[in-house]
Amino acid sequence: MEKEIKEKTTRLIHETRVMTLAVSENDIPWSSPVYFVFHDNGFYFFSNENSRHIQWAKDPKIISASIFQDSDRMDQIFGFQMSGSVETVSNKALFVRIVQKYVAKFSFLKQIFGPQIIENKSFFLEKFKSQLYCFHPDKVFLSDNSKASDRRSKIDLSKMNALVNQYIGKT
Repeated sequence: MEKEIKEKTTRLIHETRVMTLAVSENDIPWSSPVYFVFHDNGFYFFSNENSRHIQWAKDPKIISASIFQDSDRMDQIFGFQMSGSVETVSNKALFVRIVQKYVAKFSFLKQIFGPQIIENKSFFLEKFKSQLYCFHPDKVFLSDNSKASDRRSKIDLSKMNALVNQYIGKT
C-alpha cells in the first residue's frame, strides 16, 4: 500500500466517528450508525442488546459495515466497505481498554458524565442500556475516488495497526 493511502487510511480510522452496520433478516435490510473505536483489527461500539442490528447479527451471521470520510466532492470519497461478524466483548481488561479509547475519542462523554464513565464498569449498561460489541471484518475493501483507476482494492487492516497506534501516540 502506497504511503499516501496508508496515511489517509490511518486518518480515516482515527478521525471518522461513525460506522454504519448493515444487517438483514427474512429479506428485510436494516442499517444502523454507531460510534466506534478501532483496536487490534476490530471496530468496537456500544449498542443495546435488543436493537435490531444486534439481534439480526447473532448466530454469527456475516454482516456488512462501512466507514467513509464526509465530503462535498465526489472525487474525495474515501473509505472502507467491509464484511464480517459481531461479537459481545466479555474480557474485562479489553473492555476497560476500549472504554478508555472510546472516551478519549468521544471526549464529550467525559465532559457530560465525569470520571465515572471510566471508573464504573457498568456505566454504559446502566446509563444507556448498552453493551460493548466488536465488529471483526473478514474482508475490507478500500474505496478511493481520487484515483484515476483501481478505485476499489482489497486491503489487510492487520498491516495498519502499527500506523494507527503511532498516529494516536501509542507505541
